[in-house]
Amino acid sequence: MNILITGGSGYIGSCTALKIIQKYKAKCIIIDKKESSNLEKLTLSYPQNIVFHKIDLCNYSALSVLFEEITREYKIDVVIHFAAYAIVAESEKYPHTYLQNNINSTVNLLDLMVKHNINNLIFSSSASVYGEAKYVPIDEDHPLEPQSFYALSKKVCEEIIQRYSKKGLNFINLRYFNPAGAIGYLGEEHNPETHLIPLLIKSLIEGGIFRIFGNDFPTKDGTCIRDFIHIEDLVDSHILSMEKLLNEEIENEVFNVGINQGHSVLEVVNKAIEIFKNKINPRFKYIFESRREGDVPILVAKAEKIKRKLGFKPKYNLEDILQSAWNYQIHKISL
Repeated sequence: MNILITGGSGYIGSCTALKIIQKYKAKCIIIDKKESSNLEKLTLSYPQNIVFHKIDLCNYSALSVLFEEITREYKIDVVIHFAAYAIVAESEKYPHTYLQNNINSTVNLLDLMVKHNINNLIFSSSASVYGEAKYVPIDEDHPLEPQSFYALSKKVCEEIIQRYSKKGLNFINLRYFNPAGAIGYLGEEHNPETHLIPLLIKSLIEGGIFRIFGNDFPTKDGTCIRDFIHIEDLVDSHILSMEKLLNEEIENEVFNVGINQGHSVLEVVNKAIEIFKNKINPRFKYIFESRREGDVPILVAKAEKIKRKLGFKPKYNLEDILQSAWNYQIHKISL
């Protein structure tokens, strides 16, 4: 089995590659314009299973040459498209950069997939495409009203993928809610880091100020509510999608990937304090700051469709996520 993974150097991409290799002994051809410590660790562990090409997907001519090279050597069974800029607040500052990168890279990829008769695509979308929730939990039929340029880029990419299905492309769009946690030695390594749980765990271990953005949202404690899903459960949704596509059991579908349960930011902070109370650096404290542009009050999944059609069953809860993130950070410090 040969799987092409764009953005496979990143957090979700590298974790997905790890589990695919472990389950199928597959060859993972990774395309990314950056390298990472996760990719380095993955390559060291599975040198025979990783082929890495450093390239910008927005460079169509270079990508076209690379596709010629890859398809001469491998029959690609599935493409998993993770590559994207993904910081909501940053997308509001640099809308052109986000739209240009996320949309153009997707168009280039789809065009070359069709050209080379690669028909199966799993797309890394986002629950942010829904915008501010009109009802909770949010199902796949909820109106799409993105509130950030990042979310808009994902919505446009979904529409483009839908159009390409008329050219023979078979796709599954996965709308992630809030992935977090770690799988062993692979964890969140964003630069800059903007995600709640890795920032919180680092603050708890090292001490210092942890910032909560917004305590005036229309929620029970004034902080945002999110549906947090363990990275291993999220990866499993990709593996189930891949199996259904390869077995021709499903085509052209959209699924929410969450656990049907929301936690506020303050609840996450308090849960972490409860779990790690005897290990927390005494210099740790949290403060409230103003909202970040583009954040919405509540994003909680109704994920019944993916359970029904893919057999998806999340195994982990918030405590598991926090514990795996803590273990990952402690392991990094000990190296």
